[in-house]
Amino acid sequence: MKKYLFKTRYKHLLAIVFSAFILCFIAFYNSYPLIFNNDTGAYIGAGFSGKVAFDRPILYGLFIFFLSFQQSLWLIVIVQSLIVSLVLYYYFRYFTSKLNFIPYFIGFVVLISFFMAASFEVSWLIPDVFTSVSILSLGLLIFVNELKIRDIIIISSLTILSIGVHNSHFYICLCVLFLILTGFVFKQIRKVYTISAIRIKRIVFAILLVIFSNLTLSTVHYIYGGGFKGSRGGVVFLMSNLVEMGIVDTYLADNCAQKNYKICAYRDSIPNNFLWAENSPINKTGGWIGNEDEYSAIVKDILTTPDYLKTFIYQSGIYTLKQFFNYDMVDIAKPTEMVNDAVAYYNNEYISYTRARQSTNRISFGFVNFAQNLIVGFCLFLYFLVLIFKRMTIKYRFFILFILLGLIINAWICSTFSCVSSRYQTRVIWLLPLPLFLYILEYSEPNAIQRRIKSVMTG
Repeated sequence: MKKYLFKTRYKHLLAIVFSAFILCFIAFYNSYPLIFNNDTGAYIGAGFSGKVAFDRPILYGLFIFFLSFQQSLWLIVIVQSLIVSLVLYYYFRYFTSKLNFIPYFIGFVVLISFFMAASFEVSWLIPDVFTSVSILSLGLLIFVNELKIRDIIIISSLTILSIGVHNSHFYICLCVLFLILTGFVFKQIRKVYTISAIRIKRIVFAILLVIFSNLTLSTVHYIYGGGFKGSRGGVVFLMSNLVEMGIVDTYLADNCAQKNYKICAYRDSIPNNFLWAENSPINKTGGWIGNEDEYSAIVKDILTTPDYLKTFIYQSGIYTLKQFFNYDMVDIAKPTEMVNDAVAYYNNEYISYTRARQSTNRISFGFVNFAQNLIVGFCLFLYFLVLIFKRMTIKYRFFILFILLGLIINAWICSTFSCVSSRYQTRVIWLLPLPLFLYILEYSEPNAIQRRIKSVMTG
């Protein structure tokens, strides 16, 4: 038995490593990790300088700095792929009772790597892949009862890390958890939770992890001189989106005569690209930090005035719908000068970086986008039928709702408090087929014997 268990664990370890290799496909295709506009340069620069920026957490920059060993950015892609592979492995290991789940696990990784955006996210030198990691980690903590202590520690650590690397993750995870927690108020939903083995103490534990992640990030920022504050620049991002929604124009027209805001001097020439346009008022009146108090007052006034709030809620709904179905891989521009300077820290890789497909405009994802559209359409149609006609077990129907909730909350948070961008939904859309794969695995063959063997193996 010991020899059998050793071979099985060795086989599973190889499967995790092999799946991680598959997840690096896009980076291999590009001949170098993918970069995103100035953001990649900002994260690398933050890691090397140790300076906390106003518009983003420093944690991902430190993640790059330390795990690349200041030698190779390939190491970041490898670590990200291993993290994703491990979290997905946990689902196939724990979520079903089947012993021989490895072919399904690898098959799922192949699907999301070659025909969806998972490899794209893993290969990108920005923290977007951790959006899915945070949602998946919470799912394991909520749905799986028999997690080993070792695995609980690993999953909890990944939860803390993944939430801390991007401003939006804290709010996405907190919203998902509080919505699930609210279900305990209703008798019928409590029955579903009981059948699905959802326990309130595990949801509370997950909420505490999310809060602890924010406290950890705040502590890191304090250590690096950025003050004891987690989320960065949230009110400025929201102000920018209120500009795009047209609400700020109306608000300034109604209030500039009574209120002496600096932005009033520019209310007839505010560009839609409020954050990044060179002629934006934000650059003429003190920058992000200099305008934080004024923008906070404007945003508060808008969200507490019924007429403006109604417009905001309506526009938020429209933006969320647009964002949910906007997930093509399109943000593949040539590197900017800021990124060039940042990658120059890795002097031994600079030539490879300049010769990569992205750097020479030779990269395209037309086929993957087409395939992903088909898969997303199929999954949404199938899940609609499943939820309407109740064709799966309650546990799997609830897990489908959990994944959909994660995608919807991601679309709402990003589109409402930042902007509508395909990048935001691309980072989570590849989670959609996961419930289907797990269900097929669970009910593909009789499993009573397999369940008994697995219970012996896992103690």
